[in-house]
Amino acid sequence: MPSSRLLRYNFAPTLNGTIASLPSHTTPWIVSDPSISFPALYASFSTFIMGRKTYEALLAMAAAGEKNPLAGRPRESVVVFTRDTDKAREWDGEGKGDVTVVKEGIVGFVRGLKEKEEGGGDIWLMGGGEVAGVLMRAGLVDVVEAAIMPVVVLGEGVRMFGDAGDGGDLKLVLEKVEGLESGIVMTRYRVVYD
Repeated sequence: MPSSRLLRYNFAPTLNGTIASLPSHTTPWIVSDPSISFPALYASFSTFIMGRKTYEALLAMAAAGEKNPLAGRPRESVVVFTRDTDKAREWDGEGKGDVTVVKEGIVGFVRGLKEKEEGGGDIWLMGGGEVAGVLMRAGLVDVVEAAIMPVVVLGEGVRMFGDAGDGGDLKLVLEKVEGLESGIVMTRYRVVYD
């Protein structure tokens, strides 16, 4: 029986599918839109998963004085995937840190999250592209939600699905599209697996 918890890859790319600038892995080109309610968006998820670089970007934002949207959440609801042993030790704090760190077995871990009904809401795959590609190839991403930014098309950057191209074609079915006054185009696609 399929899980009622959806794994939603929710991100803000440029028109050519770049989700972060290189080499900094930052997103200074993201524009804001007052019609987007971030509290409502975050409330629709009970679990947040991401790769090391995405988590480091959140930490850098907090260090620069910006509010960390995941601060204060239960550690089991924020999951960071990394093979970096030093970072894993620092962030996990031997089970006492602010996040849960997973060093290996990403696919099995996410499959287990989706099968777990307690915790309620959907799972937000926040990034990055490599993690998204791995989970797409494993058939675990249910929905792709892209808030396409009205910015220059970057020549070099992190691709939204990493190197997922070697996993064969996947079909996306458009469920929703909405243009915002800021120029952002909000899209929602359901992923169709054979």
